[in-house]
Amino acid sequence: MRAAVSILLLGCLSAGQVWAEACYVTSSASSEAIAEVEQELCYEFTGMDEGAIDWSCSNESTDMIRREQQKVASCAADKIGSCEAALTQATLANYRAGDDDQGKPRPAVPNDAKVITHYYRAGDLRQVRIDCESSGGTWRDPQ
Repeated sequence: MRAAVSILLLGCLSAGQVWAEACYVTSSASSEAIAEVEQELCYEFTGMDEGAIDWSCSNESTDMIRREQQKVASCAADKIGSCEAALTQATLANYRAGDDDQGKPRPAVPNDAKVITHYYRAGDLRQVRIDCESSGGTWRDPQ
């Protein structure tokens, strides 16, 4: 009987939990001299297993850039532009991912996996678009 109640309670708790599969990021420079760094964006992976975004959505920062990252259920719709690009092992394990993987194996990246980055604020949106397209991504203006 106790086992049945425990299983029922666990099921109720997990049923209300929303799995976060996007990462909301704000970044700003620690110096006013480099204001172009200020950005607000959210990225999500498509074609990946649940939890794969954990590798890149961590709160690490450098001395010159303050970066806050938070897992969210989904990205907001009020974007100023989006970049869609192929997701690779290199982009999955970017330098911001750090070494706090706690022994978890790196997720496998299927050939059709994508990373979609939605921008809400950018110091130089034109340069963000150039960077997207020059690295093989596809830029999309808001609809």
